[in-house]
Amino acid sequence: MARKSSIQQLDPRLRDAIDTLIREGRFTLDDILAHLAQLNGGEPPVSRSALGRYAQRAEEQMRRYREAQEVAKVWVAKFESEPDGDVARLLPEMLRSVAFQTLGNMGEREESAEAQEVMFLAKAMKDLASADVLTTQRILKIREETAKKAAVEAVKTAKAQGLSDEAAELIRQKILGVV
Repeated sequence: MARKSSIQQLDPRLRDAIDTLIREGRFTLDDILAHLAQLNGGEPPVSRSALGRYAQRAEEQMRRYREAQEVAKVWVAKFESEPDGDVARLLPEMLRSVAFQTLGNMGEREESAEAQEVMFLAKAMKDLASADVLTTQRILKIREETAKKAAVEAVKTAKAQGLSDEAAELIRQKILGVV
């Protein structure tokens, strides 16, 4: 595992100040270093290059987060308009892909994953598994209802064509898979 960056090793108060200034997006690295020096009693506690690397990673994460939000808005709108459509079936697969991608990214990061991140990822994976079970149950229920309706219609048609009750019952059982 890679060692923690000097930013990650800072006092949480200083790290929060850095994160806030980076998120605001209107400060240069030199501005942030000057602010850190002021908070730290005169000397900035990290180098400009370490701060630059940290800021680049933070900005990239924010960019990806904003993109993900935009994509999510589109998918949620589509899902709301067609709750049983292709998007509803595709959504769990997409979430699973994101979860595995996140897991892979955790291994590539300079700092180690926090326990809370791992917990959230594990919960997401558990919820995806539950969603798969519910989806499978729903599909099976729909198939069962469709088969019942088809069996009733087949029996009606068979009896209308003069088939005996026993023959119609045999057709119904075959359709339902009882035989």
